[in-house]
Amino acid sequence: MLLAALVGGLVAVPGTAAAAQNPNWTTLRPAQWLSTDSRTPFRTITTGDARVGSWRDGNGEHHISKTYFTYDLTRFKGTTVFTARFSAYETAVGDCAKPRALELWTAKPHGPITWAFQPRELVKAPDPAGSTPCTDPWLVWDLGEIVKNAVAEGRTSLTLVARITRDHQGDVAYGRSLATGPGLEVTFNTPPGTPTGLALENRPCGAETVTASRRPFAGALVSDPDPGGIDGRLAFWPVDTPDQRVEYAVYGGGGSLAGYFPADMVQDGRKFAFAARAEDGHANSEWSAPCVFTADFTAPAHAPTVTSAVYREDAGPPGDGGEGVPGEFTFDAAGDEDVVAFEYSGHAVGYGRVSADRPGGSARITTTPTTDGPVSIEVSGVDRAGNRSPVRSYRYWIRTTAPAMRMPLFELGVPADVVLTANQDGATAFVYRLDDGPEQTVPVGADRTGRVTLTFLAGQSEHPFEVWTVDAGGFKSGITDWDIRVEQYEPMVTTDAYEPAVGDRVVVTATPWRDRPDVVAYVFQVREGAEVTVPVDANGGATYEYTVVAPGFHLARAASVNGAGIRSGWGEDWFDATAPAPTATSTDYPTGQEAGGPGVEGSFTFSSPHLPVASFRYRFNGGEEHTVAAGPDGTATVRWTPKAPGPAGLRVVGVSASGFDTEPRYHSFAVKALPPTLTSPQYPEGGPSTGKVGEPIEFVATPNVAGSHEVVWSVGFGEFVASVGPDGKARFTHVPQSQGNLVVQVSSRTPDGTVSGTAYKGFYVSP
Repeated sequence: MLLAALVGGLVAVPGTAAAAQNPNWTTLRPAQWLSTDSRTPFRTITTGDARVGSWRDGNGEHHISKTYFTYDLTRFKGTTVFTARFSAYETAVGDCAKPRALELWTAKPHGPITWAFQPRELVKAPDPAGSTPCTDPWLVWDLGEIVKNAVAEGRTSLTLVARITRDHQGDVAYGRSLATGPGLEVTFNTPPGTPTGLALENRPCGAETVTASRRPFAGALVSDPDPGGIDGRLAFWPVDTPDQRVEYAVYGGGGSLAGYFPADMVQDGRKFAFAARAEDGHANSEWSAPCVFTADFTAPAHAPTVTSAVYREDAGPPGDGGEGVPGEFTFDAAGDEDVVAFEYSGHAVGYGRVSADRPGGSARITTTPTTDGPVSIEVSGVDRAGNRSPVRSYRYWIRTTAPAMRMPLFELGVPADVVLTANQDGATAFVYRLDDGPEQTVPVGADRTGRVTLTFLAGQSEHPFEVWTVDAGGFKSGITDWDIRVEQYEPMVTTDAYEPAVGDRVVVTATPWRDRPDVVAYVFQVREGAEVTVPVDANGGATYEYTVVAPGFHLARAASVNGAGIRSGWGEDWFDATAPAPTATSTDYPTGQEAGGPGVEGSFTFSSPHLPVASFRYRFNGGEEHTVAAGPDGTATVRWTPKAPGPAGLRVVGVSASGFDTEPRYHSFAVKALPPTLTSPQYPEGGPSTGKVGEPIEFVATPNVAGSHEVVWSVGFGEFVASVGPDGKARFTHVPQSQGNLVVQVSSRTPDGTVSGTAYKGFYVSP
């Protein structure tokens, strides 16, 4: 159904079309392409690039080709074409010095296309504009008129032939090649569809449409095969005077047109009509079939009558029927044939609508009350247009059938009786449910009463309780419910530390929150551990000392116990224990300093001064984690050899004998670079320097990382490798090509991947 949304901007300008939407567009690719060849006049070519004009093969043989592209135009049937552009990508040119002699023609095939059987070439397209003489990746022809005419003639396809002008067709210098997927970009418009789904006041139009609205809301559904917005027009007129027709331009939205009838047009007792037309700014749909309706502003004059055999009108207490007792109500229009339905509402019946058995007739409803006491039902007669008669209010009293209850004051562990009294006639049993549990049954005594004995222990302060009665036939009364409140007497619980460390002692104190009588002890529990009972002290409270054995959140709770052994509810407090991080030290690689070097082993010592641990887990530079056992003195030492210079880090945690982890410790340091020492015979210490442009310069690199087998060197471009000889040195030669400062970079590496870091040394090269 059409959504009721007021669409603004209705303009009574019958001849004006909607603002034009942007045209639809699409890019077609060839449904088929082929090339012909003068040397194979009865064959077609469908692989490789699309050749046009003359060309020579690998043997020097001369060929002449044309290429044909066929496009499917069925998409444009019934549309208006605005523009069309053919875009080709040139992949090769015989001679860029020659001007382009490429032409594009339409062709009309009458069978298979070959060089021997060429289709007739009909219309030459305008030459491409603004193209470069050499290969052009964006060669564009304007085919607007050609495509428009093809669509207007009802053609379903268009074949284009790319060729070289007749004067130059045989000259290899003018030959060209094209990519085989040239695009045909077309802008066009498809007319919108005729509106459907006409509705008045959001109800579908029908043969007997009637409205009570003095300015009805009209709407229709619209559609357009093209994307983008669609507007339209609504026409309104009296059926008996069609010359008073008024048209409104309507801004569409959400696939619909909507608007109100003109003010003061619709009059009581007359027939009116409206129709819709869709407009996209380029084309209009046909007008829809009209929606015809009758205006009826006259409401039924008399309120309906209301009767009920079960629930008498104006009856006082104790009332009739009861909760769960169904009753029938009869509504009667008393012969007013305008009335075709009744609407009713009321606290005990809700809201509803029921059709009359005939115009001016009656209707019946049956309702089962879920409440009791004085209520009413309001009823109106409704005609076909929705006009309502005066309201008839029918008041009645629903008898109470739910049982009454007398609730005692409950204490923990002390049984008490709930006394129930039946109000349902013929009740044989009370049925009750506690805490949403299973139903339980208690017989109704001769005095219409029954008792339920309940005992509550600690743990839940409120208990939902509901009860009803049933008679011998199983008929259920109304329900009485109550939340039973049981005082829990939770003690006040406090801890003397909220962030203790593992191994610390925490004192948990319980003090009475309310004056519970006969308290003899308190039960303590920490973190779901064993319960500990402590006798009450002279102040009526108790304390418990707990030794923290693990980090993390700890719930500490306590409950009082009276002389009968009945516990109170739990009082609670909490603390969050920490496990201090171990220490990590190294004289070889002190924290925050640069020391050692690649291949230089260092020792690291771990200790846990705050709590005993059984082992340590550690990792260097985010690598694999290892475990080392703590010695008798609680410490452990590990050795580690870095493989590269730069920032480094150690992470270590302690692990207790029971398996919990301490907080982590981070030890950050830097590994010193140990690049090779670089010398040159042409640059002796103290001079003179003899390095010159164009002459070889010998360099000697002495690694400072033990076990280095290669030296990597560079002079600003690329990297080169020189092997380390038996004398522990690597030698390499470089011939400089220009005067000035020569910067040589050197580093060393070992077979296991240890790298030294890079040294940069400058040498001046003379002319």
